[in-house]
Amino acid sequence: MHPAVALAAERHAGRPVVVALVWRAAGLGRVLVGAWLLGEFAERRGFFRVLDTALNRLVFAGTPVVDAGLVPDVLDKLLDVIVDQPNLPGIIVASDLNADERLLSYLREVLGRRRSRAMVVGRRRRAVLTRRSDGELPEHPGASAKQRQSFRRRSRRFAEAGIEHVALMCGPEIAEAFRAFLEIEAGGWKGKQEYKGWAIRLDPKLEPFATEMIEGLARAGCASIEGLRHGGRWIAFSIWLRSGSRAFGWKMAYDEAFTSFGPGRHLSELVMATFVFDPALADFDSCNGSETSFHAAIWPERLELVDMIIDARRGGSVSGTLFMIVELAYRRGRGWLKAARDTVRARWHGLRLSR
Repeated sequence: MHPAVALAAERHAGRPVVVALVWRAAGLGRVLVGAWLLGEFAERRGFFRVLDTALNRLVFAGTPVVDAGLVPDVLDKLLDVIVDQPNLPGIIVASDLNADERLLSYLREVLGRRRSRAMVVGRRRRAVLTRRSDGELPEHPGASAKQRQSFRRRSRRFAEAGIEHVALMCGPEIAEAFRAFLEIEAGGWKGKQEYKGWAIRLDPKLEPFATEMIEGLARAGCASIEGLRHGGRWIAFSIWLRSGSRAFGWKMAYDEAFTSFGPGRHLSELVMATFVFDPALADFDSCNGSETSFHAAIWPERLELVDMIIDARRGGSVSGTLFMIVELAYRRGRGWLKAARDTVRARWHGLRLSR
């Protein structure tokens, strides 16, 4: 929901971008109390026009920004702002919506008053590290004596090999480092077709969006790049973002020629140390839903997220109900196909091993 993300999306998302804003009168002026960034999909599932908070696969948060003391009123007004525009669809796919009951309970209350329909069509969990109310971090394996000893041993090995740690938060070096990150990512496993070509550089629409977004966030002090360099050559990057008291582990890539050094784990520990020693940060969202990731292995807490379809029109609509049915059927069908495909692959792999 940061302006840098909105501007990058408006220029490079390849579809119309909508920013719904709610203001409150304050003296002779006004104060922003609500914001929601959405992209318009003209032909979702064939012929439905919808708004979606998932602008592309590089955006991991879809929760609207709302003044904590005005949540119900602001949510109601945000829906009105969208519905009152005749050129906008009234169907919203709120992807990666924080499932915190403080928000969802208010949203359900508002939708009930409006007699608007909504349906949860997806759920996921991501590893997250949260400080306690007294500012302390919970006990977790990453803080164990064994892990600290491993980190010190790895640090000595890096130093002996001439690998240095570089932290970038602003300046022209950000752009140069990000270009190097894109090259390293495309040259690794994410650039291979068998992994669906997850590398940003393989998508001509994503690269300019990501470049402008990171440079804009860095200028605002909301993006940091932690890197490892061997001589004059970059070999690994971890890019993390921050907004208020929350940090986000956005992307990581490393030169696979240095895999034996464990650069990914080392950078993750360096970023985590930065978080631990910054009291202004309250929690760290890994942005990774895999239970086999580094963060999932050492952070016991999980952030619950939902994908919710909202028919913003008061009283609902036939098109909104139809889209909910189609979208739910599509997602369930895709899940069944993926499960079946994984089962076949596992059995085939077992058959090959048995031979």
